[in-house]
Amino acid sequence: MGNKLLNPKISGSPNPLCLHTARWVVPVSGPPIENGAVATFGGEIVRIGRARELQSSYLAEIRDYEDSILCPALINAHTHLELSPLKGRLSPSGSFVDWVRSLVEARSHIGPEEWMPAIKKAVTEMQKEGIIAVGDVGNSDLIPRLSSKVDSNWPFRGIFFRELVRPLASENETDLDMPGANTIWIRDLHCPLRHSFSGHAPYSVAPSVLKAIKAWDQGHGLPFSIHLAESGEEIEFLQTGMGPIKELLEEKGHWPLGYEIPKTSPVNYLDRLGLLDKDTVCVHCVHVDQDDISILAKSGSSICLCPRSNIFLGVGIPPVEALHASGIPLALGTDSLASNDRLSIFAEMACLSRLAPGLSPAVIFRAGTSGGAEALGISEKWGTLAPGKAAIFLAIASGPIGQRDVSEFLVHEGAKGSANWIIG
Repeated sequence: MGNKLLNPKISGSPNPLCLHTARWVVPVSGPPIENGAVATFGGEIVRIGRARELQSSYLAEIRDYEDSILCPALINAHTHLELSPLKGRLSPSGSFVDWVRSLVEARSHIGPEEWMPAIKKAVTEMQKEGIIAVGDVGNSDLIPRLSSKVDSNWPFRGIFFRELVRPLASENETDLDMPGANTIWIRDLHCPLRHSFSGHAPYSVAPSVLKAIKAWDQGHGLPFSIHLAESGEEIEFLQTGMGPIKELLEEKGHWPLGYEIPKTSPVNYLDRLGLLDKDTVCVHCVHVDQDDISILAKSGSSICLCPRSNIFLGVGIPPVEALHASGIPLALGTDSLASNDRLSIFAEMACLSRLAPGLSPAVIFRAGTSGGAEALGISEKWGTLAPGKAAIFLAIASGPIGQRDVSEFLVHEGAKGSANWIIG
């Protein structure tokens, strides 16, 4: 097979024509290729196929990964990196609103010196987990500052969603200031982390503000993200105006709201506001019924599932098989270390497989790769192995496995294998 570079962490220059060969290539955009190869040149993938065929077509340096799987790097479509100092400081209480109270209290006790070390540690761990891009949500400037520093070695592509919490309709809905960002960061597809806005949730942002956020995102060609139907308490509040969420809003001085409670489901409410379309990322969607699923499917919106966070908080399990059966695009996220012990998409895939045994491993792996890339609007370069995509992907040591087991191995054993970055 020529010169061998076994399990390089970052191998070679992005300039030479290289053939990366392995027992299996999983492009996601097509079926697994046994004894496959990925041809790269100038930082891009130029061709994929069987190794023997590509070797007869190209005079290239060969890098053989033997019994490994070459596959796209993973996409964490929803996380909150700025909450990383809260790892291990919160416990589930059985009430989503009580957990929110605990989060706010714990966050107020984080010392200034704790933030960046915890965030940098989380970034490093995510990179080790094979994640190349994020949909990161934050209320502060910590992540924009870190990702914009030349010497920070920031590894992720994707979107930073500046999250707004504005329950009162009297607040200035047109005041959408983006501190720390500029038009290059917002518009440049090649920028590591583009900047967008997100609404926290249907109950914590006034409808006029939600519409203004969506309009801003649309005007800048960016996705809109929102936590949706995460807890039973959210359902109760939007349908009746009562319950723990009302009590929380009263505590924070956000009552009365100044607009009518919609008296419907969160999904139907957003649909009425005109917020659901192919550029909307609905995060969680635990408490949705068949009518909600039909609305989401018709809108073209993506759903980002965060199953391990849902389990930690005890909010329930989304009807994943019904969501997939309806044709809704699925992505995967970890949420934050305030409700998860790992920012690992491999761990989310394994968990999702247990919760939704009717989903094939190939569908689950697609959610963790191309599904996330499509939701974040970065599928031009990421999410699959195909000509024109960025030549940064993973080699996961697997040992000898059969064709039927390739996707299953990635979903159940990917985090246990030796995952290494390839830059072609």
